[in-house]
Amino acid sequence: MRTFVALDLPDNIRDHIAGVINNFRSNCPLWVKWVPQENLHITFQFIGDTKEKDIPEIAEFLETGFSELSSPEFTKPKLEIIPGRDPKIIWISLENKDSSIQKISKRLKSKLRQMGYKIDSRQLRFHITLGRIKKRLPENLIHKILTTELKINGFEVSKAALYQSLLKPQGPQYIEILNIKF
Repeated sequence: MRTFVALDLPDNIRDHIAGVINNFRSNCPLWVKWVPQENLHITFQFIGDTKEKDIPEIAEFLETGFSELSSPEFTKPKLEIIPGRDPKIIWISLENKDSSIQKISKRLKSKLRQMGYKIDSRQLRFHITLGRIKKRLPENLIHKILTTELKINGFEVSKAALYQSLLKPQGPQYIEILNIKF
């Protein structure tokens, strides 16, 4: 089973981002595989192929780790196309000044490695993936994306979740395994 940990977005933020995606979608139907509104989230940790027997231990670790956290606030949303040389993803980068959420991320990575999972060692970069680029974007579209003003200020997140990701031809389907409220 393929799993990941996410921070769920408030409905008003998810709605706004879906509107931004719809605006982009109308300008580039062939170049990008856009994320559906119901799948928008802040990526916290991709785990990957996960043994079903490990789910209770991972869930307990997440519940304990996130119990230390009050609703984290995210600020300075910025549209980005990454990586710079050969763009593959359109996302919104976010900032969070609370070091406790970074500590939870580091402990989770360590725990997952101890359990035998191959986990990316890069520091957590908070982001919301909007779309995956399938072929080179026209320069005017790149400019439009990078200059689009997001009407989002700071916002708080009140829930984290462990999801199973089922890969289907029409796109991934996310099934919530664990729901943790802050």
